[in-house]
Amino acid sequence: MVRFIILILVLSALTACSYMSPTIKPPTEDLSLKQVAENIELYKGKTVRWGGKIIAVENNEQQSEILVVQFPLNRVGRPDESNDSDGRFFIRSADFLDPEVYKKDSFVTVLGEVVDHKSITVDQKQLTLPVIQLIKDQRWPANNPVSGLPYNPKHDWPFVGYGYYGTGSYSP
Repeated sequence: MVRFIILILVLSALTACSYMSPTIKPPTEDLSLKQVAENIELYKGKTVRWGGKIIAVENNEQQSEILVVQFPLNRVGRPDESNDSDGRFFIRSADFLDPEVYKKDSFVTVLGEVVDHKSITVDQKQLTLPVIQLIKDQRWPANNPVSGLPYNPKHDWPFVGYGYYGTGSYSP
């Protein structure tokens, strides 16, 4: 009986320390935005997982659309804002997507199916962007305004000020 209790405690501790899996797992065929944007018609019906920063949200009677600038996803599926971007894409949903929930400049990771393309003009450049039908999404907290670095729940608040050598951070 004592061994059983110790085993449960050890397994509980190991589970608590285990790696957190991404909330939206990538599809079997992980297609990049650049790949799809080159020939949107070829990839219609394919499932993709992309993420980035919300630029605009537009709602009408039939659907909602979100315009997103794409950024690469990190190991847990969160977009990392950087100079590396394959472009922009639209997210389409039959459900109402509230602009106060899907705020401009916030980050989102989506799983969706390529369904269409849409042309827009950015400055004086005409772009044809893929449109994906939303299946599942994950909204992320905004970047940490103090350090300008992405929020990291393992290394940021409430542990600020207790890092290695009193640096205020556990991350290198």
